[in-house]
Amino acid sequence: MRRTKQEAAETREAILDAAETVFFERGVSQTSLNQIAAAAGVTRGAIYWHFSNKSDLFRAMCDRAHLPQEEFFKASALLDSEDPIGALRDFTIATFDRFMGDQRARRVFTIILLRCEYVGEMEEALCVHREDRMTMRRNVEAIFERAVRNGTLGQGWTAEAATNAYICILIGLFGEWLKDECGFDLGRIGRLTMDSLFNSMQVRATTP
Repeated sequence: MRRTKQEAAETREAILDAAETVFFERGVSQTSLNQIAAAAGVTRGAIYWHFSNKSDLFRAMCDRAHLPQEEFFKASALLDSEDPIGALRDFTIATFDRFMGDQRARRVFTIILLRCEYVGEMEEALCVHREDRMTMRRNVEAIFERAVRNGTLGQGWTAEAATNAYICILIGLFGEWLKDECGFDLGRIGRLTMDSLFNSMQVRATTP
């Protein structure tokens, strides 16, 4: 009997759930499709029905989660703000808060940052990951370029330098929080850190 679309969708979700669990526990390079199939309660053939290889499965797992860098695909909307740096600050704090409450995103981002070696069959996933990071970088840099044009980016800063500083601090905060097994308040520390960074970047209005 042919599987219904609902059954196929449920099998696909079960495979993705299993991949997320086993990748997190064992690491991507130490996980085989047989192990994922066993965890999902399906055959290896069922995995190949839905995914062409482990890299394809890994990417689908990432796509299913709402990862922090994906938030910045929407950051171009901040370009309309009269205060682009302030808008980016608020957007970033909201991203910290959302990420803290999203268990799936935390697990998948931990896999991406800490449980995956992007060599061999996973090189394709690295290329896609780099493309996502470049999209994020372009959107953030466009925001700082807007700040340059309206005269709100401080002296000594360029859009490129501000983007590099911002992304390094952002990814560093996420990475350290995950390495520390969420042992500190990402929302509070992220807010303090970003306030300090953005205060150093912004031109201060002078009183007459």
